[in-house]
Amino acid sequence: MEKKAPWWLTHKPVVTVSYEDKDADAGDAKFLSIGHATWNSEDYSAKVWRWSEGGERWSRQSEELPLWRVLDLATLLVAIINGKQSNLEEFVQDPESIDGLKDYLQDNMAIYGQKVAELTKMLETTNVVEKNSHSPNIFNFATSELSQDAMFAWLIQWADNKFKETDAEIHYLAQNFVRLLIGNNNLDIQSIEVGRQWKNIDIWVEINDDTFLIIEDKTNTSIHDNQLERYKSIVENEYKGKRTNLYFAYVKTGNEPIDVLKNVESKGYHTISRHDIIQCLKRYDGNNALLLNYLHYLIEIEKSTQSFKELPVSKWGWYAWQGFYKALEKELELTSWNYVANPSGGFLGAWWHFTAIEDGEIYLQFEEKKLCFKIYYDGNRDRSEVRWEQYNKLMNLAKQQERNEIQKPARFGAGQYMTIAVVDPDYLFGKDRISMEVLIEKLKEYQALIDLCCKC
Repeated sequence: MEKKAPWWLTHKPVVTVSYEDKDADAGDAKFLSIGHATWNSEDYSAKVWRWSEGGERWSRQSEELPLWRVLDLATLLVAIINGKQSNLEEFVQDPESIDGLKDYLQDNMAIYGQKVAELTKMLETTNVVEKNSHSPNIFNFATSELSQDAMFAWLIQWADNKFKETDAEIHYLAQNFVRLLIGNNNLDIQSIEVGRQWKNIDIWVEINDDTFLIIEDKTNTSIHDNQLERYKSIVENEYKGKRTNLYFAYVKTGNEPIDVLKNVESKGYHTISRHDIIQCLKRYDGNNALLLNYLHYLIEIEKSTQSFKELPVSKWGWYAWQGFYKALEKELELTSWNYVANPSGGFLGAWWHFTAIEDGEIYLQFEEKKLCFKIYYDGNRDRSEVRWEQYNKLMNLAKQQERNEIQKPARFGAGQYMTIAVVDPDYLFGKDRISMEVLIEKLKEYQALIDLCCKC
């Protein structure tokens, strides 16, 4: 009979791990569980169950965390292990101890590396890349930005003319790759020196005697703080009077909203997408396993991103939703899209068509397959009163237009941002694969409905 964690307390386990069987140093930690949260039985949480030192009861030292916070902690740990900055914008609070922490992690990588690899394997299976049917792919395991940094640096080094005789196919590919990075197809490349992690810059490249390039390399994270401006300033100060041509490249192999890419370009960086790299690597006719593995890896991510075109919405994963929002960006003026955290676990959302009302705005927001009519209000009136007023105006117009798919939400909020109506997902997406043309027309009709509502 399997051991069970307590099921009679406020945290109700659904999935349980008998942890003392899995960790020789578990001590008083007896179980791990995921189940109904203490604070709300409709939410879920993770819990470490500890037995009191005296062996009489379950300890008050037991910890319970929301699921997204568990993932944030995992993200923070992996960022420290990889020497990267995560999108959590962490900072070193105790500079005197940071080297000791890094040494500790490095000394225990036999333990942590195995667990990170297992987590990576699970994520690949569910979300990211299908296995290569012909052979194992190193990039299904080497998924960090540091691994991609190494791949890019290795390929760039091949652009030096001294490697032309070693492998002409890789050499010419590398030269085209460098030209892609700087946005100059006619650059004559004679010599290359490449390195990594100079003053936190991912990759630096000295080209010939007069050109210098830096590369900010991103997989699924994005820019933070003023890092791009800071790196650009470092290079301009360091190479003033030393190099005639300075180039700044931003490489993103994950998916990113257009507004972020425009912001990057406004800072003087040339942006290179996954699609750009795939098109460059496809010109390679050789059989180098590393290059072919990397190309296949990127192609699989692209297939996952475009899968929204073939799959019903019920089967869309993380990349499919990103692909859908990227497609919307081409047809509608989306303000942006991104992950939104909330107590229910968060969602990948998109928002647009902000239209003014008194002391606020009405707008549209996708919360994955749920389309919401929302209001933002920052005035002095009672928010519930404003919410009901806008809800009634919108629903009266919807009734006049016989739009029965527009419905009251399951519950109203009373914050600055409030959902006043939702659209039946089956009406928008159907049960089979979607027609983007039909869906875009429906969304434009909802935009017109908001415009009409704001004029009332």
